[in-house]
Amino acid sequence: TTPKEHHHFAHIKQQQTVQPTMKTTSLLVLAFATTTSAFGSFGKPKATTPKLPMPTFDDATQRYVKSPNDDGVMPYDAIGSALRHGPVPFITRLTNADEYEQGVLKYMGTAKVSRAEAVGNMDAKLNNPLDWSYQKMEEKNGKPKIDYTVLDPKQAALTSVWALAITPLVINVVSSTVSQFNNEPGPCVSKAFEGLGICSSYIPH
Repeated sequence: TTPKEHHHFAHIKQQQTVQPTMKTTSLLVLAFATTTSAFGSFGKPKATTPKLPMPTFDDATQRYVKSPNDDGVMPYDAIGSALRHGPVPFITRLTNADEYEQGVLKYMGTAKVSRAEAVGNMDAKLNNPLDWSYQKMEEKNGKPKIDYTVLDPKQAALTSVWALAITPLVINVVSSTVSQFNNEPGPCVSKAFEGLGICSSYIPH
């Protein structure tokens, strides 16, 4: 063969050697990429959702105890409860804060939810126990959850009317009734107290 033909055959042989090598390398790269995609990036742990600070129940005191990791901050104040769910949760938070907090902690522990979600559910339950219980039953059957922390403009308007109009009226009625009772006392509630002189001033002569 001539030098030119020899060079041509050598070039073809070199191409035949390189092509399988390139195919093998491509297959290895593809396999590695597939494995990495399936198992995630090496050296980077998968992000985990932080655990909620769940309360515990003290058998000795029969009370729920707040977790050390729970800052105890409410999602909104008592006025926020009134604007979202009416006067009942508002009054409860003002007059019986400890019982309210125990209810929140109990719901956090049993439902495994955040403090904000527990407060919203506590307010909704205080406002309308029947509707709240029905909603919880529906959720167990697959119905979406209701976010009770959301401020409904209609409910806020109703609460504003209650605060600005109804409350002063109720206070006026109560004040008038007490004043009339003090000025014109009626008969004693029970005759059994007459001999004891407990309510002799209320017995008409």
